[in-house]
Amino acid sequence: MKLLEDIELHDIPFRFSYRKFTTDLYKGFHHCHQGMELLFVHQGTGQIVVNRQVYPIKSGTLLYLQPYQLHNIQVHVQPDSPFERTIVTLEPSIFEHYFSSFPHLERYFQHLWKHEVQEQVLQNVDQTRFICELFLHYNANFAYYQDHEKQHNFALMLLQIFQFLYTRGFGNPVENSLHPQRQLRYSEKVMNWLEGHYSDELSLDTLAEHLHISKYYVSRIFKQETGSSLMAYILARRIRQACLLLHITNKGVEQISIEVGMNNFPYFCQAFKKLVGTTPMKYRTKQQQN
Repeated sequence: MKLLEDIELHDIPFRFSYRKFTTDLYKGFHHCHQGMELLFVHQGTGQIVVNRQVYPIKSGTLLYLQPYQLHNIQVHVQPDSPFERTIVTLEPSIFEHYFSSFPHLERYFQHLWKHEVQEQVLQNVDQTRFICELFLHYNANFAYYQDHEKQHNFALMLLQIFQFLYTRGFGNPVENSLHPQRQLRYSEKVMNWLEGHYSDELSLDTLAEHLHISKYYVSRIFKQETGSSLMAYILARRIRQACLLLHITNKGVEQISIEVGMNNFPYFCQAFKKLVGTTPMKYRTKQQQN
C-alpha cells in the first residue's frame, strides 16, 4: 500500500494488530490518531518524526504516541526487508478505570495520556522477550474470547505492558505535578476538529469559519507543521475511513464513497487508487483473503 498502511482507531475502544506485515512501498506522511498508540517493531528499519525530533527505528523498537500527536513514520521496505510490527491502540477514557486498583500505574497511565512526555521511543525494549511473548499469547487466545471478554482481556494485557514500561522508567514516570499538560500543536487541533467533520462538505472557508481564524493562516500553518496541504490531509483521512469500511462492512463502494464525504464517485475511485495503490474492490478482496 502506498500511503495508508495503518488504519487508525475510529468508533471502537481498542485495536490489536499482531505482526502486521508490509513488503510494498511504505510512504510516510504526517498524521495523528484519536487514541493512545503503542507500536512494537519486529523487523524493519527507518525513522519516526515526533515532537520535531527524529528517532531511528529498528527491530526491538517500541514507539509510544499520545492522542492526536502529530508524527511521521518512514521505513525502508524491500521484498527481502519487510516492515513487521504489532500495533496496540486504545481510547484511554474507556480503559482508565482498569488502572484504579493500582495507584502507581493509574498515575503513570494518566501521565502518559495527558502530560508532556520527553521519551517516546524505546530501543532494544524486549531483550527478555516479555513483550513478544505477551503479544503472542494474547493473539493466540483472542479468537476464543467471548465478545464481553475481549475488552477485559485487552485491559489485562495493557496493565502488563504499562507495568513493564513503568519498571523501566519509560516516559519519566514521576509525579504529574512536575509535568505540564501537553499542549496540542495547531495542526493537531485542526486534526482533532476534523475527526468529527471530515465527512462533511468542507472547504477552507468553512473550516476557517468554524475555527474562527483566517483561511490563509490555517492553510499556511498546517502546511508548515505537517508538510502537507490541509485539503490533501482531508482527502487522506476520508480514504483511510473508506479503507476501514471496505474491510469491516459489506457496504457498496459507492455508498462508502458518499459516507466518507466524497459524492463524486469517479473522483473517489481515482483518489483511492492514487493513495492506496489499488482499486477499492481489489483492496476489499485482498483484505478478505488475509
